[in-house]
Amino acid sequence: MSDTTVSLLTPPGTAAIAVVEARGPLALAVARALFSKPLPEAPEVGQFWFGTLAGDEVILAVTEPDAVEVHCHGGPQVVRAIVAKFTEAGCEERTPRPSDEGFELLQRAPTLRTANILLDQLDGAFAREVQRLLALLETDPASAAEPLHQLADLGHSLGRYLVSPWRVVIAGPPNAGKSSLVNALAGFQRSVVSEVPGTTRDAVSVRVAFDGWPVELIDTAGIRDATGLEAEGIELARKELETAKRLVWVIDATDPTAHVPDFDDARIVVANKCDLPSVREVEGAIRVSALTGEGVAELARAIVQDVPQVPPSGAVPYTPRLIELVIDASRAARDGKWDHAAGLLSAALQ
Repeated sequence: MSDTTVSLLTPPGTAAIAVVEARGPLALAVARALFSKPLPEAPEVGQFWFGTLAGDEVILAVTEPDAVEVHCHGGPQVVRAIVAKFTEAGCEERTPRPSDEGFELLQRAPTLRTANILLDQLDGAFAREVQRLLALLETDPASAAEPLHQLADLGHSLGRYLVSPWRVVIAGPPNAGKSSLVNALAGFQRSVVSEVPGTTRDAVSVRVAFDGWPVELIDTAGIRDATGLEAEGIELARKELETAKRLVWVIDATDPTAHVPDFDDARIVVANKCDLPSVREVEGAIRVSALTGEGVAELARAIVQDVPQVPPSGAVPYTPRLIELVIDASRAARDGKWDHAAGLLSAALQ
């Protein structure tokens, strides 16, 4: 069995582009022998070249000291030819298990950023970190506690949202410009805009991406005392507030009576209509004009500013099962149940 593997990173089937990876001690040497152009003896990570391999035009990239990627035409025959060249040179083909939930998630990744994170996990980032933690639990359990807690937090705060978006509720009093703000953030008219209070009665959603992170914006009814259908919409808005990942509270910056309720730290306050005269300052609020676009980019950044950073190891618990296993292992470690924690982590590798 060879220590160097070759695998298809992109989903199987016909596509415009496919990515084949070779990983291991022979990866660079084999790529150097197969590629049409000479490669440096010690290429830097991040370098790439355009040339041919297996008779087809490709881009060859060095992604790690012991790994290269071949970006090629996505036709199955081209992919098989490239994989065959690497296996003939001594690499072992690694094929994903069809039942692996991670590959199904990869096909549903809504952004390139989250797809790259999932690719790293499928390429072994999560498994390598779990193996490291298992080794620590065997030799020095106490030293495994903190990195295990951090991995669990990452699964809860990031892993759950690699495919499903962060739900962000846009709320506030009637006529604060919530629907206009949603349209400005989305870049097109998703919500109906009207000067008549109570126009928005249902929760209207739109999916967007900010800085590569998937976000679902929920436009809600203006919150005030009301009756009839509008009251039903307001009740729906209150329910959305309870389940949101983040709340954006919008007020009319020209309304001297507008106030900000006492919410927790998960909320962002927006002073909308700042392009109009008689605008008042609202402490801690982001000044925005849904009409002119002023402050909209700043608001988009603020919505995702607390997204956790992927650690240097690249490891993120990425499926519901793995997330729960790591969280349970973290709890076990917190209680000093090291063997139980190790058992849970071992299950995550199966």
